[in-house]
Amino acid sequence: MTTAHKYTPPVFLVPAPKIQKQLAEPIKVPGTDEKVSDLVIIHDPSKCTGCNQCMIGCAYKHYRTFDRRFALLYVNESPNKNGFYVNANCQHCVFPMCLASCPKEAIYKDEKGIVRISPMLCVGCGTCNQACPIGIPRLDDERKIYVKCDFCDGEYPMCFQMCSTGALKLLPRKEAFELVKKLRSV
Repeated sequence: MTTAHKYTPPVFLVPAPKIQKQLAEPIKVPGTDEKVSDLVIIHDPSKCTGCNQCMIGCAYKHYRTFDRRFALLYVNESPNKNGFYVNANCQHCVFPMCLASCPKEAIYKDEKGIVRISPMLCVGCGTCNQACPIGIPRLDDERKIYVKCDFCDGEYPMCFQMCSTGALKLLPRKEAFELVKKLRSV
């Protein structure tokens, strides 16, 4: 009499960590119960010249190319005002919709609050791009996975370092909310 052997597939991939953030000095985010102390990048369009150095720096940091099409943030001329530039970059949301939408749990928030995509788990389905309010995750055509800003692995982001006019600011989330309110009222 032969007993049936239950097949257990080998585990080759380590799942993305489910890390709860441990924060030293949390601050309350307006409109939520979440408390965070992480930094975000804010764009001041009144200072931006559209030079695209931020995009070039990002592309070089991640892909070793000066081709701005490889950047993980976007600066474009405003459709409403000539000579006025708008920026779109990942805000590493408190409640990331990209993370919630990922069917493979390839997106996670690390201990620093950085929202990341695991290249080993991503299947390139694009639900993260569709769920993101500003469509930040983009398809890496060569690797066939989605990529997004990783905050330069927690260092000072290259886009921020390359911005010679000071249009990109690196601020704690609470200060960033206040600055955005101020910028919108102008």
